[in-house]
Amino acid sequence: MSNPYTLVFGQSPLEIIERKSQIENIISMFSAERPSNYLNLVTGIRGSGKTVFISTIAKRLSENKDWIIVNLNPKRDLLNGLAAALYSNKRVNLWIKEAKINLSFFGFGVEIKGEPQIVDIEVALNRMLNAIKKNRQRVLITIDEASNSKNMRAFASAYQLLLREDLPVFLLMSGLYKSIDALRNADGMTFLERAPRTLLAPLKEDAIAENYNSTLSLSMDKAMYLARTTKGYSFAFQTVGYFVWDNTDNIDKALSDARDYLYEFSYNKIWTELSSKDRAVVIAMAKASSNEVSAIREKLGYTSNQFNPYRDRLLKAGVVYSEENGLLDFALPWFGEYATMMEERLHGGME
Repeated sequence: MSNPYTLVFGQSPLEIIERKSQIENIISMFSAERPSNYLNLVTGIRGSGKTVFISTIAKRLSENKDWIIVNLNPKRDLLNGLAAALYSNKRVNLWIKEAKINLSFFGFGVEIKGEPQIVDIEVALNRMLNAIKKNRQRVLITIDEASNSKNMRAFASAYQLLLREDLPVFLLMSGLYKSIDALRNADGMTFLERAPRTLLAPLKEDAIAENYNSTLSLSMDKAMYLARTTKGYSFAFQTVGYFVWDNTDNIDKALSDARDYLYEFSYNKIWTELSSKDRAVVIAMAKASSNEVSAIREKLGYTSNQFNPYRDRLLKAGVVYSEENGLLDFALPWFGEYATMMEERLHGGME
């Protein structure tokens, strides 16, 4: 049997652990007879499993005959992409023809004699979605790695208008916290500020341990030890599993390899996305005498008012977590050691 764990970002691995409660909350909200919300913004740090999360929801809903799933590429024209995807769906294609919607102007669809061409993409989508609504279907749009781009803002504005028309179109977007936050705060995106957000929670260590126990044929004690090492970070779950699969006789070597892989292919990118002040806070956390906020602030020489914005930003980004007031810990395995290493490299380079 080949290695069931994967080191590729965005690829659905053979071995996954679902965040069942968060998945069920969104499916339940979207599937309600009268939904309270039609969109959800999924955020999390790199490697937290955002792509797998929204893909799982899309797959689950696709198994229901009342849903049409459209996955859009944020780097392309999203409105045209949505129209083309809907037109290529066999059921929707039939309903479009029955409604005599002339879409030939956009390069898809046939000329309908006696029906004027629709030349505005938003009008076209409105007509198509009304045909879908007439047939009691719902559309789920997923967009992975959304950002505050011109293309994304244009799509979000058009989507807001579709919601005003009471059309059955649902939106599930994922992205880094700062990317989603920038989009929410852009001009004209007020409706996104009220949208529900899902910050991906860490995977449950018990579930990781059970997976390692059965998949890697490890004792429950060893499996739990490895699970705690991952801190519930989805990419660490895959990485540790991957290296242990090939080296079950030398767990320490496997963990060392997993740590080095995380450094190179995950943490280097996360580090470059932090501001210099955020990095200073992370380094202070790694070097503080304890994980108490007061000890970290003392290391930095910050007052509470100075420290709080950086703490909140790192919490929302998924770099740190706080299980109780006054304490702050790293949410990523070995990230404190990584931060210390990066500081030593910087100082070494300056000398």
